[in-house]
Amino acid sequence: MGREIMSNHPEQMQESDKLAQKTLEQERLIGWDFVFSIVVLLFSVFIVSNSLTMPFSGTVGGVTTTWYESPGLLPLFIGTCLFLAGLSVCWKSATENGWALFCQHFSEINPTGFLLSGGGIISYIFVFISWYDFFLGSFVFLLFYIGLYYLDDEKLSRRLIAIYYGTIIISVVLFLSGVGAYANRVVDFLTDWILIACAVLLITVMLQFATRKGQEARRKVRRVLIISCVFPAILVPTFRYFLLVPMPKEGLVVERVMNTTYYTYLAPKKQVEDGNLSDDQLQSLDDAF
Repeated sequence: MGREIMSNHPEQMQESDKLAQKTLEQERLIGWDFVFSIVVLLFSVFIVSNSLTMPFSGTVGGVTTTWYESPGLLPLFIGTCLFLAGLSVCWKSATENGWALFCQHFSEINPTGFLLSGGGIISYIFVFISWYDFFLGSFVFLLFYIGLYYLDDEKLSRRLIAIYYGTIIISVVLFLSGVGAYANRVVDFLTDWILIACAVLLITVMLQFATRKGQEARRKVRRVLIISCVFPAILVPTFRYFLLVPMPKEGLVVERVMNTTYYTYLAPKKQVEDGNLSDDQLQSLDDAF
């Protein structure tokens, strides 16, 4: 009997150590959630305040615009969504003593996750939707972020990070050197294929993960793919064709596929005619925004 108790004791100790480690990790995450939510709140306020400086009505280039056609509407929407998401995380982590836990575990925390999160959002705004097609940029960003946190696998996370940030490095080199602009002059939207290649690689490693882990992982990967595709597929047509707000960058998908399909087969005839502005009117619009 005594031998059984002694033999079970190490197993109980190991289980207790695992539980303590899990609790400690949760406390660290709560602390970082609180701090990162404050950063998101400040950043969202910056986006909203800048979008409010854009004209929401008036006549530019002979075209009268109303508030729901303003170019400031999309960043206002994105900034508001970021603010609400940040506020939700901040409130939840604050009720769980997020600031106290952050101060308590600050010296023990590896800030890699925090830097990856912040770098991902900044790269989405200043790289993906500034230099690439809005649909593709949003799709790749959601694939990476949802896959990184929802699938929560260390080996998979390393591969996703390598692909995502490798794409960012390639993009920065291409566009800052002028090669990207030259390539797009030679062949329209040629650089958008970089994001398509990135998306294919991200999906491939997720499918490999799903095959390795089994049925539950396959369901999770399926959800990641559906959400990543459905969100921009709803957002782009809503703003582009119903609210008449142009995307920050329209390329291989928005311009070539969506615009061509909509204005060729779906748009009312009057709307297509009204969309044909003169060169002077287009220049006036560019100068205004």
